[in-house]
Amino acid sequence: MKYGLLLLTLLITSLASGQMTMTQKVLKPVIEYQCTSELNDSKIWKASTYFMHENNKSKLKDEVCSCIGEHALKNVPAKTLLKATIDEDTKNQVVRQAVMNSLRGCLIEKHVKP
Repeated sequence: MKYGLLLLTLLITSLASGQMTMTQKVLKPVIEYQCTSELNDSKIWKASTYFMHENNKSKLKDEVCSCIGEHALKNVPAKTLLKATIDEDTKNQVVRQAVMNSLRGCLIEKHVKP
């Protein structure tokens, strides 16, 4: 119990000081996994990558989802991030919204850059 309170206190302190790296590191793999699932299920993704070689498609998907993992949580309030580390429903909602908000920008960034 003491360790849980200590961890929670450290998390709140780091969030309050603007250092959200710990929370982002915890949620980044979840966001990247959700991104991959969203892309695999997307008719738009399937249509737009239909003529791509499978290796190129996979590489683009990895780059886009990595970009989303890096940028998705930047505009999420610290209080919401903290709640997402504790509550499964909040985590799923934050991850889903973060993926959708970052997807277009990351697709453009990764597709336009050589």
